[in-house]
Amino acid sequence: MNSTDATGTLWESHSLCAIAERPHARVIDESVAAGIRSAYFAESGELAVRYGISVADVIEHLETAGLGRMPRPERAIENIKCAVHAAALTRGVAQSWADLQTVLAPGFDRACAARLDAMRGIAFARRFWIDLRMSTLHHEDRLAAERRDAARRGAAGILDADTPGSRSRTPLRRPRGVRAPDLRTFAATRPLRYWLAERLLGSLEVELGRAASASERLDTVEEVRTLRIPAQMAAGAETRPG
Repeated sequence: MNSTDATGTLWESHSLCAIAERPHARVIDESVAAGIRSAYFAESGELAVRYGISVADVIEHLETAGLGRMPRPERAIENIKCAVHAAALTRGVAQSWADLQTVLAPGFDRACAARLDAMRGIAFARRFWIDLRMSTLHHEDRLAAERRDAARRGAAGILDADTPGSRSRTPLRRPRGVRAPDLRTFAATRPLRYWLAERLLGSLEVELGRAASASERLDTVEEVRTLRIPAQMAAGAETRPG
């Protein structure tokens, strides 16, 4: 990790710690693994072909995410398409990231804009997607994915917050004290959209709490600055014994 990878916040550093804490993921129970394989071929063949993800890739992702340690791991069978999608996302498949944002980004933008103002809300949601990608992908995969994404956006004439053409913009601030959203920890025990929404809204609540605290401090300072001393008190303070 270089000096720019961590700035003293849990947002940047937690994902590395979380992966380091579980170097040997527990193997999924064979009956659950068999159900996952069956669901993979029965329900997610088209999606798997679209992203180039094998059933072995899905099993590996779920084991790394710690599914074997979770209560009711069989719930991953119901969310097999989410598991396939997550496996593709963690491998830096550009199409999987494009599909995810196409489906979820508009709703996430609206949710953030409803709690913040429109400009800050959209900026906050965009920062969430950037950090999700950065914390999920390994360094080499992240760089390759960002190059592909930059090329695609450049061809379409789109500027994004992390492209060279937009570096003059005010950088989007990451919420401090919020654990990094890392898709490597997604075990498909519930739908991916719910899992992501929980993390977005959690970080948004931190941002709202910080903004409210700052506003309260400013209000207090303003009250003190404009405080009027009653005339009799002022006169008493200025009177000195003869």
